[in-house]
Amino acid sequence: MLRRTRRKAKRRLVAALADEHAGHVLGLLNPDTVLVRQLDEHGQAEEWCPELTATQRFMWPLYLEHLNRLTDLADGDEVIVFQAGDPVQGTKHPQGIIEGVSRSDQRIIAQWNLKPIVGLPNVKAVRMFTGTAAHVWPGSADAKVAWALQQEYPSKDIKSVHHSRTNVDGEWFDTSHHGPHPGSRDWLRGNVALYYLRDRVYRDRRMGKEPARVYIRAHRHTWVPVSLTDRWEGRHTKHDLTVVPSYCGLTAFARNVTQSEPELVNGMCVYEIVDGKLRDIHPLVHYQDLRLEETL
Repeated sequence: MLRRTRRKAKRRLVAALADEHAGHVLGLLNPDTVLVRQLDEHGQAEEWCPELTATQRFMWPLYLEHLNRLTDLADGDEVIVFQAGDPVQGTKHPQGIIEGVSRSDQRIIAQWNLKPIVGLPNVKAVRMFTGTAAHVWPGSADAKVAWALQQEYPSKDIKSVHHSRTNVDGEWFDTSHHGPHPGSRDWLRGNVALYYLRDRVYRDRRMGKEPARVYIRAHRHTWVPVSLTDRWEGRHTKHDLTVVPSYCGLTAFARNVTQSEPELVNGMCVYEIVDGKLRDIHPLVHYQDLRLEETL
C-alpha cells in the first residue's frame, strides 16, 4: 500500500524592529563594536568601544534573548528583517550623546547592532526604513547603514527605503517609520491606532490597491497592536497594525513628550506566514516599570 507523503508547508517569517538610537547613552550598543579614534598628537589611531551604561548593559542581553527566540521560532525557515527606522540618535538632540562619538561613529554602532540579526544564516533580505529627520539627517544614516551591511553581507538583499508595500508569499506588508499615537489615556490605548488602520485600509481601496494584511509602524517607542475585521464586496477581510517598540531607554525628551511615562517597553515583532497566509503574530516584548519605589 502506498503511503501519501505529506507536503512540507512553505513557511517564512518577517521580523520587525526599530528605534535603536545608536550613539545615545540609552541606545542599543553592541559591546563588540569597533570604533577608531586618534590617540595622540602624532595622529596614531586606536580601536575603542564606549563603555556600556547600565541601560545598555540591560538592553543588549534583552536584544540577544529576543534574537534567540526569533531563531527558535524560525526553526531554520527563511526570515525577512524590517528595520523600521531611527537606527541612530543623530545630533539634533545632543543631550545624552555618548562622549567622543561622531555621526559617522553612530552609523558604525548601528551596523554592529544589526549584525547579530542580519548575520543569521536564514536571513535572506533586509529593508531599512527612513526614520525621523532629527535623528537620521543630515547624512542619510539609514541608507549608509544599509549600504555598509550590504557590503559586509553581499549574498543578502539589503536596501533602504522610505515606505514600502512588500508582498511576502501573497500577504501584503505596508511598512514605514512614523505611526499613530498610542492613546492619550490608558483606557483609550489603541483607539487612535484603530482609526489610523481603518483609514489606511480605505485609502488603499480608493487607490485601487489591495489593502495590506499587516501595517508596520514605529517611532512611538511602545507596543500598540490593533486588528480590523472588515466586510468588502461580500467577503470578510482582516488587517493588523502593529506599532513596534524600541531598543532604547526612556530619554529626557521622551519623558517630557509622554508626560512622565512610567513604563519602558522594548522588543520586536515576528510575523509567521505559512502557505501564503499570515498564521500568527508573535510579540517579543518586555515591559519594565521605571519608577523608584522607596519607603521614607
